[in-house]
Amino acid sequence: MKKEATLQRVASFVGILMATKGPLSVLLPVAIFLIAAGAVYFSFSPRRTEVPQPQATDKLPGVAGLNEGDVVNLPALSTLDGQSVPLGQLKEKRVLCVFFSPSCSGCTKDVELWRDLKDESLKRGAAFYIIDVGSDDEALQKLVAAYKLEALPILFDPNHRIGPALKINFVPSYLLFASNGKVLHRWDGVRNYERAKGVEQINKFFQYNDD
Repeated sequence: MKKEATLQRVASFVGILMATKGPLSVLLPVAIFLIAAGAVYFSFSPRRTEVPQPQATDKLPGVAGLNEGDVVNLPALSTLDGQSVPLGQLKEKRVLCVFFSPSCSGCTKDVELWRDLKDESLKRGAAFYIIDVGSDDEALQKLVAAYKLEALPILFDPNHRIGPALKINFVPSYLLFASNGKVLHRWDGVRNYERAKGVEQINKFFQYNDD
């Protein structure tokens, strides 16, 4: 609004000069130059926008996606070495999936949680996968190398359709599925995990069953 008001004041001043006969009319070329320069400056000035930060909460208002009780067809995805994993045909009764993107700066705050969830899933007889919903395979490879994630069960969709197919509109998102694709629970946002006292938080991921 301030930019538009400034341009309007300059334009008014130019109008006065154009209507003036006499010495002030000499300033007309200068005024025209100033208003032209101002218009160019304001048109290229960056607009400031606030980027919302991920929140650690189980339910985020305005985030439309899968909800508890929804049933989906879990797809087959690819591992980093090219093997296919059919999520809908696993022997485990529950599948805990972490959906993330290499472009999500906050997602990597949960790396230690991912490592512990992998170990805990084995103990509890649940499947656990970390799923990239981004569209940049090279960025995924760089992230894996930077955070030494090679030992984690990372999956991705070569066709980059997994995000829209499963209505993943926010990352990181944690979804616990039953073997038939029913959503048992969903968590959105960074978990703010502290390994030293994270037992209670870990337990919450596995307390939901398809009874």
